[in-house]
Amino acid sequence: MVSRVLSARRGRRRRASFVVLLVSALVATVAVGCGSGSSSPAAADDLVLPLIVGLRRDDARLAEEALRRSTPSDPDYLEWLTPEQVVAGFGAPAERVSSVLATLQDAGFTGAADPTAGLLVGSMRAADAAKFFGTRVVQVPLGTSGSLAMPERALKVPKKLAGDVSEVIGLTMLLDADTTGPVPAPGATPPADPACPPSKGLGGRLHSHYGLDPLLEAGSTGKGVRMAMVEVSPTSQKALQLMAACRPFRVAPVTVVGADASSPEAFASKATESTLDIAAASLMAPGLDGIDVFQVNPYAPVAVGLAAALTRAGSEPAGSVPQVVSLSLGFCEPQVTDAEIAVAERLLMGAALMGTTVIASSGDFGSSACAPDDLAEAVQYPASSPWVLGVGGTTLVSNAGEITGEVVWGANGFGGGGGRTSRVPRPSWQADIPVEGKRIVPDVAFLANPADLGAIPTCDLADRCTWQVNGGTSATAPGVAGGLAVIMQSLAGPDGRPRRLGALNPALYAMERAGKSLAGTHFIDIVSGSNDVHGVGCCTAAPGYDPASGWGVVDFGVAAQRFAAVISRKAASG
Repeated sequence: MVSRVLSARRGRRRRASFVVLLVSALVATVAVGCGSGSSSPAAADDLVLPLIVGLRRDDARLAEEALRRSTPSDPDYLEWLTPEQVVAGFGAPAERVSSVLATLQDAGFTGAADPTAGLLVGSMRAADAAKFFGTRVVQVPLGTSGSLAMPERALKVPKKLAGDVSEVIGLTMLLDADTTGPVPAPGATPPADPACPPSKGLGGRLHSHYGLDPLLEAGSTGKGVRMAMVEVSPTSQKALQLMAACRPFRVAPVTVVGADASSPEAFASKATESTLDIAAASLMAPGLDGIDVFQVNPYAPVAVGLAAALTRAGSEPAGSVPQVVSLSLGFCEPQVTDAEIAVAERLLMGAALMGTTVIASSGDFGSSACAPDDLAEAVQYPASSPWVLGVGGTTLVSNAGEITGEVVWGANGFGGGGGRTSRVPRPSWQADIPVEGKRIVPDVAFLANPADLGAIPTCDLADRCTWQVNGGTSATAPGVAGGLAVIMQSLAGPDGRPRRLGALNPALYAMERAGKSLAGTHFIDIVSGSNDVHGVGCCTAAPGYDPASGWGVVDFGVAAQRFAAVISRKAASG
């Protein structure tokens, strides 16, 4: 699948729907609407578009509490709040929620508050949105890639809501993308399945290399965990059936949920990225209860898919939020608006306070996240959020079929994302990292090289499938999320349910410092290779933390021991 770069309107604000990257694929850049947009036709009046409204509340206090409960040295570490407790202690006042919601509903809005009462999440018809926000919703052509519905002018909070609302984002949707290829007619004979390619035995090698063997042998396989994934590509059940039939690992049951009102025609004609992500998670956690895929159009703010994942009732009592969320998507951070980051951060802080772990891939353009339009050093969001574990990419080093190590993935203009240029403030747990900058990305790394990951089934709308070599950091977030699911089951409490671990970075960084003093580590350090694939001067791997590979790849077996030791000390202290 081509790693597409999609640019839109004034300022060339770009959305990168990033990656599953087919070896030898070219990068397509589409520039649109650089003028005022007045010549673009209006979108259809009845087009339903996603909309998120940020309510005024005390986010600083919520952030402080989420960080405290995610820090191993705090007495309340791992003591998570229910959605109801978050609303009662940190949400916008009930009268504010009701008042704003009523005003929006009168204007045609359909939706509700998120689990933390910080946002109103829903949708509006294009005609209603244009009237309420005072700007047309236009439809901008994207060449052969369909068209983009978007506000003609940047959204602003209406005066009638200014005292109660801090941000308004959304009203963007990709329409009629490339869906070339036949759609199966009712009753048509299904195409023949392609033969299974030879297996590399990657699963067993990765389990051993990443320290999962002791956990798997003890019966911890991710059972009891339902993973949420946010995807911008279609999901093919046929491809998953082929994967299960041809590969020696169990593929988790998958449910697909539309995160917005996008039609199937808004997505590519072939399903590749979601197949890779589901395979990576299933490979690492063969006992997952299931994966809920939230499909969102690639021009929607990241908060749209994230809100859908966090508001959907889970398998635990009381509609619990997911235990872990994997985001194999990202946006060039310099071109993400302050409002979009603020709204996403509200969701991520709330998720952390409820014990949900969010993991995001760091991108496929190395230390130049805005490539190919802009090759300057840049990072991707949401991997650069302090509430997200950002995951870079590696390439295996092997000898006679045995994995002997890893290096940073970076070649031919592609590589694991990472760098020093985030505008997100440096979090406290990175205070002593010897790298200049604000939030440094990534935190950890995982296998991303397409040649190492091997072939996966790629199917079109008619269920015609081929096996193709794919990869990229799209595989890294679900891969780490799968390993984490195994750890979560291994740490199950007296009730037998996997233990929630919340925002991981405060604990991982703290445990690494403690481990160094004991001459031990729960990371396999990556000390060679570079993600400087465009000659910007960053970043090269070195001993210890670096912005090419973070701390390195996780040894999940040792990490489980570290978490268990912290939990035991907490229990012993009362």
